[in-house]
Amino acid sequence: MAGSVQATAGVVAVADDRILLVRRTDDGRWCLPGGRVEFGESIEACARREFAEETGQAVELTGLLGVYSRPDDQIHRYPDGELVHFVGVVFEGRAGEHTRPLAGDTSETRWFAVTELPPDLMASDVPPIRDALSGRAHPVID
Repeated sequence: MAGSVQATAGVVAVADDRILLVRRTDDGRWCLPGGRVEFGESIEACARREFAEETGQAVELTGLLGVYSRPDDQIHRYPDGELVHFVGVVFEGRAGEHTRPLAGDTSETRWFAVTELPPDLMASDVPPIRDALSGRAHPVID
């Protein structure tokens, strides 16, 4: 299997038993706000930048949820065929005020009831969402 490894950062924002998700423009799936770390960027700065780009909102990072790298759920094939193994650092955070329009890779944002998550959720985001909703901070890293 040929592919690449990408460091990513994401944010789980939960408020009033709802979670904020974004819809991707490339495959229409729902996912956590987040993305690839740029050269010279800290993981925290990446999480804030990606959240702002994909939701149009600022974010306050409130804690580290965990590091996710299990090949079983962190390998993703993009619609263009690119195969990526994510090493994702996921934070918990509070969404702030709207500060900008959505980036081009996001078609919409929506708050979902935690009991009614969309069926077309990006598989790599299922473990951190599960951990956040169960209150399990700092999951075992394997």
